[in-house]
Amino acid sequence: MTIESLLEELDEILEEGKSVPFTSNLLLDVGEIKRVIEDMRLNMPDELMQARKIASERKEILIAAQNSADEIISAAHKRAKELVQESEITKSAEIAAADIMNQARAQASELVENARTQAADITEKAQKWSSDLRQSAGDYVENIVAHADETLTNSVNEIRRARQSLRVAAQHQKTESNE
Repeated sequence: MTIESLLEELDEILEEGKSVPFTSNLLLDVGEIKRVIEDMRLNMPDELMQARKIASERKEILIAAQNSADEIISAAHKRAKELVQESEITKSAEIAAADIMNQARAQASELVENARTQAADITEKAQKWSSDLRQSAGDYVENIVAHADETLTNSVNEIRRARQSLRVAAQHQKTESNE
């Protein structure tokens, strides 16, 4: 079950609540509400698992970037050696090889930095999304429970008033019949 489906289930419980006669209050199945809230608590780690998955993807991006950088550097070394061996002018081959190495290092460095930035952005967004979702779900559940508590309290108070009215009426009738 997802958090969204559990929230919809809470809405349905509220909609299916029976109205208390002569009031705007509802009778709700508290046990059912508590069960849905517990299911919500049990389903919260799914969002955390998604955040962990994103963190894992971040690590894979960094590894792929590092592997790509290593391949570029390796190719640069190979190319530099080929230039030195093929060229009659060793000095110019060494200069070209150094340039290629510097370019390869710069490219590799840029790739790794971009991957780190992208992974950090993804991680930050995932953490914010997870935090916002937990906060929203917690607020929603808190509102539902507060509303249920208020409704139940009002219902109990109305029952007490009705019982008190019945006692007064019975007492009044008893007094009249004794006279």
